[in-house]
Amino acid sequence: EEQTGGVGRLGRAWVSPSGGIWITIVLKPRIPVDHVFMITMAGSIAVARAIRKEFGLGALIKWPNDIFIGNKKVAGLLLELSAESDDIHYALLSTGIDVNIPLGQFAPELQKDITSICAEVGHEVDRASFLARILKEFETRLQLIESGEYETITQEWKSISYTLGRRVKIRTMKNSFEGEAIDIDQFGALIVRKDNGRIER
Repeated sequence: EEQTGGVGRLGRAWVSPSGGIWITIVLKPRIPVDHVFMITMAGSIAVARAIRKEFGLGALIKWPNDIFIGNKKVAGLLLELSAESDDIHYALLSTGIDVNIPLGQFAPELQKDITSICAEVGHEVDRASFLARILKEFETRLQLIESGEYETITQEWKSISYTLGRRVKIRTMKNSFEGEAIDIDQFGALIVRKDNGRIER
């Protein structure tokens, strides 16, 4: 029903009050380690597609792991891994979705950047049937990945991307730069054309 210590990427706090969907899917995927980001891609596609099919909302995927409706974040995913060399012991795909949460429950500084399903459709929704739809959508994509259909997943991800074609600011441990997000490669890396014309992966 809720998390009291939710975390997002880079250890950031993740606000997860009652009314959302807060789940972790435990996986033992049969894929090469260098394609493990495909699991996050499959999860992102599943959440976005489920939102579109269940509620008719134009959900998009913001690289690397967020789901947006309009210009506001509604969900995020986090993949954790236990592996050595090319052997994946297990993967944990955690997903947090703001479902039946009135925006007034969030701190004022968050309200301009986030939304919830109930805020978008104007009423509470059935979380169980929505989650069932997400899991079904995810299972379909996971089976494609495990059968080596990487390009199918990549193309579907691109078709509902919030990021591609937009100006982005990239921050790494060493530096930061801006440019246009033009593609993602087969391993899930974002391809950016910098202002000086150079392509960065």
